[in-house]
Amino acid sequence: MLRRAQLAILHPTMDTGVFLGDSEPITAGHMAQTFSQNCVCIRVAGPDVPDLYFYDLPGIIANVSDGGNEADIVLVESLAKSFIDRTNCIVLLVISCETDFENQGAGRLVLKNPALKSRTVGVLTKVDRIELGGEDKWIKILRNEENALPNGWFCVKQPDLPQLRSGISWGDAKAAEKKFFMDMSPWSLLDRGTRGRLGSGGLAEQLGKILSELVAQKLPVIVREITRQIRFVNAELVDLPAPNLKDPKTEVASLFHDFERKLSMHMQGLPDVHDTGNITPGIVYSVSATFEHFRDDVRDTAPRFHPWSSQAALTAQVVKELTDAADEDDVVPGPANSKGWYLDQVMDLAKRCRTKELPGSYPFAVTRKLIFKSLESWESLALHCFEEVQLLISGHVMKLVRLHFRKHVLGGLLDAVAVVVTERLRRRFQTTLDRIKSLCANELTPYTLNEHYFFSNRSQFLGQYKNVYRQSKGHKALLASLQTYNSLKNAAYDQHWQNIHDVMGGLAKLGVPGLKPTDLAKLLPEDEMAPGLEIMADVRAYFKVAYKRFVDNIPQQIDTDFIQGLDEDLGLALASLELTDGQCTAWLQEDPEEVLRREELLGKKKRLELAKGKIESVVRSPKTF
Repeated sequence: MLRRAQLAILHPTMDTGVFLGDSEPITAGHMAQTFSQNCVCIRVAGPDVPDLYFYDLPGIIANVSDGGNEADIVLVESLAKSFIDRTNCIVLLVISCETDFENQGAGRLVLKNPALKSRTVGVLTKVDRIELGGEDKWIKILRNEENALPNGWFCVKQPDLPQLRSGISWGDAKAAEKKFFMDMSPWSLLDRGTRGRLGSGGLAEQLGKILSELVAQKLPVIVREITRQIRFVNAELVDLPAPNLKDPKTEVASLFHDFERKLSMHMQGLPDVHDTGNITPGIVYSVSATFEHFRDDVRDTAPRFHPWSSQAALTAQVVKELTDAADEDDVVPGPANSKGWYLDQVMDLAKRCRTKELPGSYPFAVTRKLIFKSLESWESLALHCFEEVQLLISGHVMKLVRLHFRKHVLGGLLDAVAVVVTERLRRRFQTTLDRIKSLCANELTPYTLNEHYFFSNRSQFLGQYKNVYRQSKGHKALLASLQTYNSLKNAAYDQHWQNIHDVMGGLAKLGVPGLKPTDLAKLLPEDEMAPGLEIMADVRAYFKVAYKRFVDNIPQQIDTDFIQGLDEDLGLALASLELTDGQCTAWLQEDPEEVLRREELLGKKKRLELAKGKIESVVRSPKTF
């Protein structure tokens, strides 16, 4: 049978049935391979037979016969490497004593690899064929004086061909080997330690010791691998629907409750310690990022006022300095590339809007029109923000639905829940959309009770705009002196400072003490452009008030009506589903393939746990090695 198996792997082009029949296979006329990467497997089983694999590899060749295939040289060497490179493999390096060591490629293959040498046991065979007087070089190897190996060398004497053909028994072969080494010189004259390495008995004992050490090293690794496999099996079992239950209504209600809990935690941005799925609770972070973009977009609609005439003959450098001064300390100055409103343009609009006002007075319609221009894009920004949040939340919730009910596709439970959730998302979307539009409509009518904040900002902007306007009119040096004046220094340091010192001193004598140098700028004469500066300050101050309110109200409305509202609604919506015994049983219907898969996994888990228990008992009792 073994011979037939060998013929089969060396004749891969022949029909395998030829080798399985009763008659002798005829291979004449068929191209045969010299070597093959396939192998003949013999399985020996029994109560006292260890669970080991033994591979008998062909010897390394350096040449081929006439007409042979030179590729066999590389094939045999790569075949040997593929086995001996395995870290859990013990290598028997068998060297024939009838040929010089240097001519045998197996030695070269092993001895050049330090990692491989540590797992190798050297075996010298055919010692009865050593030429007379040539024993010394082989004894040096046996003593590990040459071609040393960590596990040393052994010498064996196997039955010759006539003995094998005569059917020599295992016991007779061992006895003949022992007699050979006891009677034949120089083996019988070796020291006691070296004689311990003669014969198959010493080799078997050494192999047993190495095997025990290797097993002791590998067992913890094997236990970890079995534990990992058990964990994978358990994960697959969790992914499968629960087996048919006696109370399907309770099971469905439990699924709904777990889903509501999980959804609530996701909507609040809290990590779910029970969530083993692929969704991470990062939805609140994503929504917050959208709200921040919305805030920045609204801020960029701020009116950008230039408190000087568009017809003023100013250099580009002066315009830049005035623009920077106008935007100074303004946290929401509007986009730097916006065209903006010049003072003469604001005044022109104010004059055109006048009706029957008194001289110097202008209608509120001017301020309202400029406010409207700044706020008119707010509704589209708010709706765009809500659309992005709606897509994020809807996608996240539906992904959560698919993940939570993925085990119940066949019975239709996943589809039933998806329909309910989709409808609730639609309703919440419409409700939130209507309220956002209402908020945006309210903003188009200027109104605030936050008077302190409004007047504080109006005063800041008015002073800032007046200062910039005066600089554009040629008072830059005076204003700079007022801002840098220091009464603690010698007034003679700067002529402007001397003048400021004299004026402040004179005013104090007139009964106006406690003034700051910058207050003197208020003494500069007003002109016809002053109302335009006040309109600019009113619009800019109100925008800041409205901006602060709006960028809070819209996200809060979205969170309250859409995100949290959806969380509150879904529990009631799921409760409205028909939870009869028949319907719940149908929803929990199992796929026959899943039933079969569960049985396979449970069987595999049982085998793994049994193997783990046996190995752990061996690890706890090392004497069993």
